[in-house]
Amino acid sequence: MNIASNTPILVGVAQQTYRDQDNLERTPVSMLTEISELALTDSGRAEALRGALDAVVTEPSLLEVSPELGAMLPEFPGPELAARLGLSDAACYKAPDGGNGPQMLINHFADALHRGEHRAVLITGGELTASFRTLLGGGQNIAHWAAARDGETRQPWTNREGASEAECAHNLWLPVNMYPLFENALRHHHRRGVDEHQQRLGRLMQRLSDVAAANPHAWSYQRPRGAEQIASAATLAFPYSKYMCAQMNVDMGAAVILTTVGQAIALGIDRERWVFLNGCADVNDIWHVSERPDFHSARAVAVAGQAALQRAGRHIHDIELLDIYSCFPCAVDLACEALDIDPFGARELTVTGGLPYFGGPGHSYSLHAVASMVERLRDQPGSHGLVSANGWYMTKQSIGVYSTEATAAEWQRGDDSVLQAQIDSAQHPQLDTAPEGGATVETYTVICGQNGPEQGVVIGRLDSGRRFIAHTADDAATLKDMMREDVIGRRGRVSAGEPVNRFEFS
Repeated sequence: MNIASNTPILVGVAQQTYRDQDNLERTPVSMLTEISELALTDSGRAEALRGALDAVVTEPSLLEVSPELGAMLPEFPGPELAARLGLSDAACYKAPDGGNGPQMLINHFADALHRGEHRAVLITGGELTASFRTLLGGGQNIAHWAAARDGETRQPWTNREGASEAECAHNLWLPVNMYPLFENALRHHHRRGVDEHQQRLGRLMQRLSDVAAANPHAWSYQRPRGAEQIASAATLAFPYSKYMCAQMNVDMGAAVILTTVGQAIALGIDRERWVFLNGCADVNDIWHVSERPDFHSARAVAVAGQAALQRAGRHIHDIELLDIYSCFPCAVDLACEALDIDPFGARELTVTGGLPYFGGPGHSYSLHAVASMVERLRDQPGSHGLVSANGWYMTKQSIGVYSTEATAAEWQRGDDSVLQAQIDSAQHPQLDTAPEGGATVETYTVICGQNGPEQGVVIGRLDSGRRFIAHTADDAATLKDMMREDVIGRRGRVSAGEPVNRFEFS
């Protein structure tokens, strides 16, 4: 096949997991430097590729969400990283928040490379959350972590908060509190009993844990968790146990390097190192969860997945390797339903082991997924892989289809604005921020603390059809009932409050 010289390809990947959390010498920038050097080496032509790199892109750290913690980190590490790599003339970018970021960046810069805007692009990110906690807990001074070189950093992407003011007021801004709303709606939609569904979640997540236990890069390497252990561990927010949630307390970093076929040939990068992004798409769902048409489907995943596969000239059943974003069980199930994947089929759902077991290094997890995918595809030439990446609360969806073989057609990014219009034009309910009157529960969760259930949260419909969010009574009997029986479809009355609305079951 005659491949166009401006076809984008991945030529270098690397990932590292650090288990020495008392290492005072390692800093966020030194970690990114090490990972980036390893990605250069992975290309087989490190120095030649270094000379072509003209863009350095960094993912934001999760620790930056707190102003106090963020002050201990370099806000814009790109210029310092570029200098350490000997790339003083490279343009520096910082990605927006969101777990979709790595795949979105690959999609974006693949197109930029195709248009001739760059010669080679480095994308890197990671977390030292475990070290952060260990060092601060031991009284160590980590002021040197924040040291960074001044320089221009471009942020061309809009950074929008994921939760609305009303959602935040009702304690739904934490992902561990928001995602159970999808999970309980899924259970109800499929008419499963509470206990039946809990055991199913254990079996589903054990599949991921088994992959992580065999992956030396995984935070839970050689520590498999069985279905019963996963299902019965302490509840964080009903129905999620602590072993079903992304493990954020990790020290991990990853990097990928993209260039074009023409540049790779000119640089002497061996054809065996090339991996093609054959198709991709980025689509956002209705932005605020409380305004989604329903809570048991993921339309943005379906739209993005169908487009990415079509652009790659593939069907989902052609894909041998998968990495489905897995911050919580419902993210896996929703994506599998949207993409027509059997979650208990022969194909593994992850090449890493998933965020609860491989590790969830903040916005950078899917960099590890892509790095692992590239390694697996190189080992299985001619096979195909799909990576799905998810930002906020099943909100931002980015999908990539990869192979060691190019598509038959010339590479095209595709117009995602057409896809986005399909989502934006759909009818969806509006949120009533001061609800009053009779109402029905659409979905719910119970947030738990160290001493058990603490707070019930429901989303439902007023008799007028408008949506509402409210807290329930917090007495033990009400909360235990909500965790024992399916309360979706139950009637009650909601009353407006400031800032929290109240719902009482009939």
